[in-house]
Amino acid sequence: MSNEYIGVADQQRESMAQHLALAERELSAFITAVNQLFGAEQASQAGHIWIEELERTDWPSEAPVIDWRNVTIAAARRLVDRDKRQLSRS
Repeated sequence: MSNEYIGVADQQRESMAQHLALAERELSAFITAVNQLFGAEQASQAGHIWIEELERTDWPSEAPVIDWRNVTIAAARRLVDRDKRQLSRS
């Protein structure tokens, strides 16, 4: 076996690591933006909402690329909707 040989399991682990790194970067950017615009409390809530949206997302198993931005958009939409509801109660 040569050093150039990479097994399927190794490729899958590498692919998963890349997906997780991209997800972490997207989540971090979202939280940072919310923090800069609305403060730490909103940023913390935004992070929880982002994770919930990630859990709700139904990804096709054969998808070569995951569009993490869709998770961010859904989380931002929920954050805005939640704030609108809170403002209307005030």
